[in-house]
Amino acid sequence: MKFLGLNDFQFKDQHVLLRLDLNAPIKDGAVTNDERLVRSLPTINHILNNEGKLIVISHLGRPIENGELQTDFSLSPVVKRLEQLLNRSINLITDINNIPSIETGEMIILENVRFLEGEKSNDPELSKKLANIADIFVMDAFATSHRAHSSTAGVIEFSEKACAGFLLEEEVSALSKLTLENKDKSLAVLGGAKISTKLNLINSLCDKMDTVILGGGIANTCLLAQGFSVGRSLVEDSMLKEALELSEKSNVIIPTTVVTAKMKEHEGSVKYIDQVEEDESIFDIAPESFREHQHLFDAAGTILWNGPMGLFEENAFSKGTIQVAKMIVSSKGFSVAGGGDTISAASKAGVLDKLDYVSTAGGAFLEFIEGRKLPSLEALQSKLVK
Repeated sequence: MKFLGLNDFQFKDQHVLLRLDLNAPIKDGAVTNDERLVRSLPTINHILNNEGKLIVISHLGRPIENGELQTDFSLSPVVKRLEQLLNRSINLITDINNIPSIETGEMIILENVRFLEGEKSNDPELSKKLANIADIFVMDAFATSHRAHSSTAGVIEFSEKACAGFLLEEEVSALSKLTLENKDKSLAVLGGAKISTKLNLINSLCDKMDTVILGGGIANTCLLAQGFSVGRSLVEDSMLKEALELSEKSNVIIPTTVVTAKMKEHEGSVKYIDQVEEDESIFDIAPESFREHQHLFDAAGTILWNGPMGLFEENAFSKGTIQVAKMIVSSKGFSVAGGGDTISAASKAGVLDKLDYVSTAGGAFLEFIEGRKLPSLEALQSKLVK
């Protein structure tokens, strides 16, 4: 997948509209995790260092789309953190119809684009208005590339010049390796609570990758579908037919040893899957279940990890997730992890900086892996053709 990139344009004295994903967690008026901000810095600095006149747009949360400023969803805390990271003053502009003059090498940020009526419906008039703000549009918010909004796919359509930023190119390059290279030595490790939200992803990966290992609530539902008693474990009764079909795929592995307890506050007991009692819940996959498949991790050319193996937030039920995390980073294969819970789990396991690539995207990450067409990427590709 190819797009025009930052190096294809001259930015000197050009007004540049840059779409970023600055949707950072905020508490008491301050950003609590600036990972997305930090990963946007290379693109910001490239444009500023090449004497562009930079206008940044982003969303934050899910405000009411009514054209009114909503303090709880203001980008003000994000602007303050970016000022610290960039060591420069940044004006936050609240009126898209009254953008001040910008000097060469200067940067401003427009208030939350989701305040604007027509943003989520991809209103052509709003898309045109955004496109007319600048000479060049740069899309560097991969995390929103699966949404056909005015500030993403819409503005690209109406921009004379549009390209991808460094982070978007990096994401696409890393995720493409999962399905384009080492297909016969690829491994996916998928966890999480619900099979319904990842069914398409799992089926897609079963077709694309050599082996798929399931954990978490997804595995619980598969075990129940196979006829095992899972007690009071988290399952989706409405998905048993689909879970059984998954379980019967030749390249799907479901762990055979689990960690159970009557309550999450209790210490867990390691049991085989045919020993779970009616008043117990499965809260984790036992580490030895993964060690049985060490050879798969050792041989893998690429590894995808999405979702924890159990209730990893509780120390008593984090061992399965930590075990699989350590096995992934010990492999010589190219490893990619994505999803908010996955990143938190990798951090708890102490392997976050040892993974080859960590995607900060959520839905876009999953849809790209599934092989779906993402509106913003399609729009960027159309600019390359022109």
